[in-house]
Amino acid sequence: MTRRPTRARRRLRSRGARAPTVPIVLALLAATLSGCGHSSASAQSSPAAQRAALSAYLMEVEPIRLAVNRLLNGADPILSASHDKTITPQQAALRMGALERRFAGYTVDVAAVTPSTPQLRSLHAIYAHTFILEDSYLSALVTGLAESDTDDLPNTQSEQRAAIIQWRTGLEVLARRAGFKLPADLQAAGRGEIAPSPDGS
Repeated sequence: MTRRPTRARRRLRSRGARAPTVPIVLALLAATLSGCGHSSASAQSSPAAQRAALSAYLMEVEPIRLAVNRLLNGADPILSASHDKTITPQQAALRMGALERRFAGYTVDVAAVTPSTPQLRSLHAIYAHTFILEDSYLSALVTGLAESDTDDLPNTQSEQRAAIIQWRTGLEVLARRAGFKLPADLQAAGRGEIAPSPDGS
């Protein structure tokens, strides 16, 4: 989901999952942002109103995004210890299960965010869905650790990465139109690792 700092990782096995092609992602982005200029006469689409909407949205979503980054960084020590057999499969599953439950709370938090403009609501729906995908992956990882079998984990990384990049790019387009400066670290979204690797490497 990227929410984590860039680190070299091996790709998980894919069961037919493919990243959406660039034309498809661009078409979705164009559809999401369509209509941005149709109501420019209204107060809600003035640059000042758009800046206020972006600022309010980021004040809600950034604490969640950054908390998720910190949480997922905690997966590496668990997975490394499991891979090196310094903890038992049951211990690894219990610790990862606790992490997954905390992540599930953030999934609810992000789903509860309701941006004030149609464009931001469309973009946020794309972003919030990546939490569902990540939670699904983490749940499968907990089961895989308990059973000492992580070979067939779902590969959600490609879909998550494309969605996060679409979300980030959409925010950049809206921010440019409104003359709004986005947080510098938002550029990292969609880059680097998305899902924790079972071997912790």
